[in-house]
Amino acid sequence: MKFITFQHLSLCLFLVGRANADEYVDLTYDFDDNTMALPGVTPFKLKQVERGYTLSGYWHEANSLEVGEHAGTHLDAPAHASEKGWAVDQIPLGHLVAPGVKIDIREKAENDPTAELTSDDLMAWLDDHGPLPDGVVVFVHTGWGSRYGNKTAYFGTDSNDTSEWAFPGINPGAAQILTGYEAAIGPRVVGVGIDTPSLDRGGIPDRLTHAELSQKNVYGLENVANLDRLPTTGFEVTVLPMRVAGGSGAPVRILATLPSASAAPATPTLLPLLLAAGLAVRASRGL
Repeated sequence: MKFITFQHLSLCLFLVGRANADEYVDLTYDFDDNTMALPGVTPFKLKQVERGYTLSGYWHEANSLEVGEHAGTHLDAPAHASEKGWAVDQIPLGHLVAPGVKIDIREKAENDPTAELTSDDLMAWLDDHGPLPDGVVVFVHTGWGSRYGNKTAYFGTDSNDTSEWAFPGINPGAAQILTGYEAAIGPRVVGVGIDTPSLDRGGIPDRLTHAELSQKNVYGLENVANLDRLPTTGFEVTVLPMRVAGGSGAPVRILATLPSASAAPATPTLLPLLLAAGLAVRASRGL
């Protein structure tokens, strides 16, 4: 005879507890008239095609989209800066659902708009927080997200002259540590994200950080939102780029999942209900 066992109840409690305890953070900016894009990148446009009631009396709405691969919150595929790098559709799915960590350089960026995550910063973070998890996405928090939507503040100038741009980035030396981490330590870094227009800091002619990451098939995430809402460690990210075949980049939705201790105490209140359900099933079967 079949009846609800203690193992069944335990599984139910685990699943419900997991659903209650998870908190989600959207790391994506809206795509709208305020979407930030580097000069030369097609800005976002939403064009209304149809909007209204049909002759049959039901509502119908449709729009067309125009946007560059590298506008707004987007993914840089390795092909963006490496001839033999993966295109968007070639990035393994296992690299898009990953543990995440956050490295905070806001204090540096407050005093220097072209501050960089350096190799010293990275080594100090590793000393404080331990080794990186395998298959990790590393986020660099500069605080620049508070300027998003204001072109002059975000790029450091209203000029399209790249030599005048002023925003934080990642030093190529730090990028080399991240790409070499697997060979040196074991775990692999699969992606790197930042809350600025570019992985490379503003005002420099060469994109050496882009090149270093792309040559090792490490993807980039730029214009990342809400990094202030993430803990330093212990969260997971789901990276959902538009699947552009052969694309060097794509608009992306990034979701972070982090455990929420505040929701966990609510779970035990379900135990009496589950026990009652189990007893009821057993009683109905004459057990």
